[in-house]
Amino acid sequence: MIDLNELETRKQKIDVLLKEHGWDISDRSKVVVEVDTKQSDFNKQVYKQVNETRKNKSESKYADYLLLDDLGDPIAIIEAKRTSKDPVLGQKQAEEYADDIKAQIGKDVFIFLSNGYQIWFWDRERYPMRQIKGFHTQKDLQRFKFQIQNSKIDHDIEISKDIVDRSKSVEVAKRIVEHIHKGHRKALIVMATGTGKTRVAMAIIDQLIREERVQRVLFLTDRKGLRKQAYDKGFMKFFPDESKEKILSGNYDPHKRLYVSTIQTFQEIYNQKGKNGQYIISPGEFDLIFSDEAHRSIYSKWKGIFTYLDAIQIGLTATPADLVERDTFRFFECEDNAPTALYSYDEAVRDGVLCDFRKNVAGARTHFQIEGVKPDDLSPEEREELIKKGIDPDTINFEGTELEKKVAVKGTSEAIVREFMENCLPDQTGTLPAKTIFFAISKLHALRLWEAFERLYPEYKGKLAKRIISEDSRASELIEEFRDKDYPRIAISVDMMDTGIDVPEICNLVFAKPVFSKIKFWQMLGRGTRADAACEYREWLPNGEKEYFKVFDFWNNFEYWQMNPKGAKNESSEAITNRIFLFRLKQLDELMQRGNDDLAEDVKETVIEDIKALPMDSVSVKEHLQDVEKALSPKLWDNVGLDPIDFLQKKIMHLMKFKPGVNLNEANFTLKCEKLAYAVLQNNQHEIERLKKPIAKMVDQLPRTIDKVKDKEDLLDDVLARSFWNGVDFEDAKKMVDEIAPLMPYMAKEPRETIVIDMGDTIEERKEWILNEEEAEYETAYKEKVENWIQELADTHPVIIKIKNDEPLTENDLDELEETLYNSELSLDISKINQILQRNNSTLVDFIKHVLGLYEYPSPNHVIKDAFDTFIIENNKQYSADQLNFIRTLQTVFLRKQHVEFSNLWNAPFTNFGTNSPMPMFSKEELNAFIHICNEVEEEIFVSEA
Repeated sequence: MIDLNELETRKQKIDVLLKEHGWDISDRSKVVVEVDTKQSDFNKQVYKQVNETRKNKSESKYADYLLLDDLGDPIAIIEAKRTSKDPVLGQKQAEEYADDIKAQIGKDVFIFLSNGYQIWFWDRERYPMRQIKGFHTQKDLQRFKFQIQNSKIDHDIEISKDIVDRSKSVEVAKRIVEHIHKGHRKALIVMATGTGKTRVAMAIIDQLIREERVQRVLFLTDRKGLRKQAYDKGFMKFFPDESKEKILSGNYDPHKRLYVSTIQTFQEIYNQKGKNGQYIISPGEFDLIFSDEAHRSIYSKWKGIFTYLDAIQIGLTATPADLVERDTFRFFECEDNAPTALYSYDEAVRDGVLCDFRKNVAGARTHFQIEGVKPDDLSPEEREELIKKGIDPDTINFEGTELEKKVAVKGTSEAIVREFMENCLPDQTGTLPAKTIFFAISKLHALRLWEAFERLYPEYKGKLAKRIISEDSRASELIEEFRDKDYPRIAISVDMMDTGIDVPEICNLVFAKPVFSKIKFWQMLGRGTRADAACEYREWLPNGEKEYFKVFDFWNNFEYWQMNPKGAKNESSEAITNRIFLFRLKQLDELMQRGNDDLAEDVKETVIEDIKALPMDSVSVKEHLQDVEKALSPKLWDNVGLDPIDFLQKKIMHLMKFKPGVNLNEANFTLKCEKLAYAVLQNNQHEIERLKKPIAKMVDQLPRTIDKVKDKEDLLDDVLARSFWNGVDFEDAKKMVDEIAPLMPYMAKEPRETIVIDMGDTIEERKEWILNEEEAEYETAYKEKVENWIQELADTHPVIIKIKNDEPLTENDLDELEETLYNSELSLDISKINQILQRNNSTLVDFIKHVLGLYEYPSPNHVIKDAFDTFIIENNKQYSADQLNFIRTLQTVFLRKQHVEFSNLWNAPFTNFGTNSPMPMFSKEELNAFIHICNEVEEEIFVSEA
């Protein structure tokens, strides 16, 4: 770190930082330095500087910088400290300057504190002080000032009914807005897939725009599909009159209000500079940022975006709350590892918003999945085919877990396809599968599954199933075809349809692959969770409706997750460039301890070159500029009070992920060689032996037809020879890094080595996973007997025939019907009918129509939900998010108990809302109104105990 005094800090650091965001200190219409806050006349824009007032006897106080708006009025001050001082030490001093200005003009000014490396910002009227990554521009500060002067913050928040029409969505949106009103600038929303995250986000945006708290909004996603959804189904639908832009490339139009971008595209532009040396996008460019699928976005190099942009930041994710990383909770400043707002899958299923699957998981495995593939399984014909391919049949010895990796049996794919077709949920006709996704292991596995459909079911003329993979230039069109057209019914995909695909009519999911990420597993299950109400094409659904969806598990995923609830331990998620740097530091440490100065100096030069290769203009690197400067200073290596290796590992290694222009193949090869070099220094023969094969394999995949590769042919042949590995040394490993690693961008794609065997396979094991309790068996049996009997009478009983034909009934008809039904061996009467239907006030005719499929009773859950939803949506303005949560809890308790009394509101779970619950949270009149809703619904639908 360079220790500069205050004047040097200003000239060499702060002035430069200001200019990057449009503040040129030589332009007195924007910046005045060393302004006397006591003797200046801020109303008349007479700004006296130190050279004008220093020698007079009047009281003086000097603000280091005064920033002006476009009319020349004060808008902010900057208090500077020398580089070695904590800039926050200037807080009190800056506050006095700001108070002096406010005493004259009657308005607050913004405050910046800086030591040239750190910048702190204080918007005193709205938020506590916070650290930022660059000075706000004049345009940004003027927008903040407008918001302060014009904001209409009303505690009676009314979430727009035109955007969200579900009570839980209203509660979530209101909870986030209330959270922001309290001064928070970060929040995390966890909502199960299909519950309407995008709409909730739009409702929050709408509310904050109407309040004039925000004006410029950025919606970031991690995939193009989510970007399209946010723009088309969010901004275009709910903000038709607002100026908006979909950021598709490096072109950024700063004159819009609403923006949507993938985080990958935004990564390329957010720290770009224009020809004038100013950043195109300033830290204060946006007032509000949404990060969709936040758990993926805030890690690795993407995190730099969120630390650079100084805005209200709201994370959105469908990942179940118990799977969200603690770092995510911490980043979004959530207390007790709990999201700011939560709508879980279980709650959404109870509300009827999502569809359940947990009673409909069909597990199955084939013979070869269980037993593996052995030489004895091969017929003479299959042995002969393998010999023709140059494969010794007696070496065929694979475990079931190696299917579709090292060996593939065509019959296994056929058995899986046949099992699916015989047991899947069909469409309304009962002859075709309902919409289905097959999750395949690889592109070639997807091809084999598709071939199995073609071979086994030729009658569909190639229309039934389609393979959707990223290499297909028509992949997007195929997805749209699957979503909107009758055919294909089955999409066979590798990764492309695991997340972000919204096809509500999907009724079957087929796991033809193992999944070792629980987050990904839940995302994949989320492709089927959309409920019946979201479905548009009724003819694609079983019996024209979606009651549930079915999961086929051919790889024991559910058993795996029961046995391994936290999933598999994966290799380090640390960026590969970070790991390369780490092994170079380990080598350097070893060589320095040995006193091998020549080799140590070579490695040190490589380490220094790595640091110099960092993009110094990147805001993510500039954030740690003090450490980078220290790392590049020769003094680091002579400082007896500091271990340079430890310093570089702790302070610099994590920045290596920002190195530009990294080729993955080259980096992978380099890492293997750096590991080899370290293993050689430690004489770790086991590690050397382990690294030999993957290094040689990559070398062998270099195409010798390319001139640059051919020039190194002798070296490549040496590396592939056994003699090279018998005596491999440190210099050999480093030579491979220097001379072979740069060739790795030319490496051919890894050839598929899977041995394909054309023989049959059969399903050998079946199991049903039941993840919820079933309905009482005797109730189900009685209900089925009654319904079957009425179905039999439908073709013979004259009155039921009239009902079926929708003909008017006479009083005699009704008497005859009662005589038949009530005097049967089933002892049927209206009370039992109500019990079967779980409701009061049913009629015999409605019941007959219900059994014949001519009339559908609204379920108790639907009636209750509709009553409470209507009340909440119509009255949301007068209630807080906590109050809405209380009302929804009452809804849940009422559905479960079917009866609630006023006194029950003083018992659990209502007491969980704190000492103010239920009074004075609500008035007595309001509580009685809630009980009245319950009583009315109870009288309508629930069976009386009397």
